[in-house]
Amino acid sequence: MRHSLLLSFLGLAVIAGCAQTTIQPMSKDTFKIATNAAPACGPNGARNVAFKSASVEVIRRGYDKFVIVGDNHNSDFWSGAHEQDMVVRIIPEGSREAANALSARQQLGDDWQEQLAKGSPTTCG
Repeated sequence: MRHSLLLSFLGLAVIAGCAQTTIQPMSKDTFKIATNAAPACGPNGARNVAFKSASVEVIRRGYDKFVIVGDNHNSDFWSGAHEQDMVVRIIPEGSREAANALSARQQLGDDWQEQLAKGSPTTCG
C-alpha cells in the first residue's frame, strides 16, 4: 500500500512537471522571461508557463497591455528539458499600440488576482 502511494505521488509530480522562471529587465518597458521546464512539460508547457509569467509580471509593473517582441525555444536532447525565452514589451493604456496589444488580465483569466498573488507558475500542468 505504501509503495503504491509513493508511485502515485511520483506519477502526479511527473505529469505536473516543474518549471522555473527568471525575469531580466532590458529597459524601462521591456523585460525577458526565461523559463526552464522539466521534460514532462514539453515545449507547449514551457511556452505556457513563460506566457503566464509574462502576464503576471506586466500586472506587477502596474500595466495590463503587452506584446511579445521575441520568442525562442530550445529543447535539450539529452536531458529532455525545455527552455523558453520571451522578450516582452509593455504597452501603455491609451497608446496607439494598445488596440493591438494583449491584455495580461484576459490572458490569465477570471482568477487573475489569485494567479498574481501566486506569482510565476512552477508547474505546467
